[in-house]
Amino acid sequence: MIRVYKISAEALKNVKKVLEAQETVDEQGNLEKNEFARNGYTLQNARSLDLEGEEYYLYIDAPEDFWERNEKKLEIEGVTRLEGEEYEKVKNAFEKGKEGVATGIGAMFG
Repeated sequence: MIRVYKISAEALKNVKKVLEAQETVDEQGNLEKNEFARNGYTLQNARSLDLEGEEYYLYIDAPEDFWERNEKKLEIEGVTRLEGEEYEKVKNAFEKGKEGVATGIGAMFG
């Protein structure tokens, strides 16, 4: 399930804390995983996606159970989950960029 979030420049620091959190071991010896790092994500500014504005966008493709455990961690002021037309526009921009990278790599090794 793909989700895309718009992140204000002011909220970026707090979002990065979530995305880049170190994995730790709690007092009972259980590993507290950073599921964002393990799953993978793409974080880019609007300009790198050929979009207007100073915002950043976060693209994550993860199974439903990932979202059940982790979506609340992205409930940060200045972070908006995109839906509808804006979601499609930004998702397509991310996917167009991925296709370009794959084409470039294919040309290098093709």
